[in-house]
Amino acid sequence: MNQDRFHYCLDQLKRFDHDRYLAILLTPDSYRAALAAFYAFDVEMTRIPTTVSEHMLADIRFQWWRETLDAMAPIGDAGHEIAAAIGDSFFDLGIAPSELLPLIDLRARDLADEPFATLTELVDHQRQIAALHLSFAGRITGEVLNETTAETATTHLSSYGLINQLRRLPHDSASSQLCLPLDLMGKYDIDPHDLFQGLPKQGFNRVLEEILGHAEELTSEAGDLDLRTHTALVSTMLPTILRSLYIAKLRMPGVDLFRHSSEIPAFRRQLRYMRVRWSRQFQA
Repeated sequence: MNQDRFHYCLDQLKRFDHDRYLAILLTPDSYRAALAAFYAFDVEMTRIPTTVSEHMLADIRFQWWRETLDAMAPIGDAGHEIAAAIGDSFFDLGIAPSELLPLIDLRARDLADEPFATLTELVDHQRQIAALHLSFAGRITGEVLNETTAETATTHLSSYGLINQLRRLPHDSASSQLCLPLDLMGKYDIDPHDLFQGLPKQGFNRVLEEILGHAEELTSEAGDLDLRTHTALVSTMLPTILRSLYIAKLRMPGVDLFRHSSEIPAFRRQLRYMRVRWSRQFQA
C-alpha cells in the first residue's frame, strides 16, 4: 500500500478510534496496512451521521461510498484516501471492496428517524457489526476460527461495541442522533430532547446501568476467549479487553457522561494490550 495512504488511515484511527489505533501499532507488518484501511473505513462510516447538518447529506455520502466501492477497480482513482487504501489492500487479498456494502448499511442505520425499539434490537445490531469485523479480520489475516470460538469472539466484540456506543452518546446526541432503545427510554421516562440539549435527567443513569449490566452479562455467558492458536487475530480483539476499564469509569460516583470524559489514559490501555498480547487469552 502507498505509504501516504497508510499513514492517512493511521491518522484517522489515532484521531477517532484511539483504542483501535493502539492495537494496529501492535499488529504484524504483513497485514497491518490492510487492517488499518479496513478500520479507517469503518470509522469513516461511523462518523458520517454526525458530521453533516442534514440527513439527506449523510444519505448522499453513504451512497457515494456504495457506488465507489461497487465500481472500484485495481487500477484507477478512487477519489478518497481511505477508498484508495481499501483498493490497494483488498484486491491483493482477493477481497472485492463491494463486499463492504453490508457494513455501510449497518452504519447508515444511525440515520433512522426512530431509535431501536428494544435493547435486544440494539444488541443484535452491534452483533451484526461485530460479526462483519471478525469476518473481514479473518480474511485479511488468513485466520479461520471454529464456530464456537467465532461465536465467543463475536460476543466480546459486540459487548465492546455496545459500550463504545454509550460512550459516543454525547457526541451523537449533539447531532440529534440517539442510540438508546425506546423500551428503556420509556421505562425510565427519558425525554430525547433533554439528551439533545446535553441535560440528561436522573433516569439516564439507570438506562446506562442496565445497558452496562447487559453487556457484562453477555460476555460472562460467552466465557473466556483463547487465541493461543489464532495469534493473527489477537490485535483485532485487543480493544475488547478495555471493557472493564470503561465500565468502571462510567460507574464512578458523580460521573456525568455529558460533562466528563470517558477516556482512559493511553498508558493504561497499552499496559493491558501488552499483557494480553503475550498471553493471547481474553477474560470474559
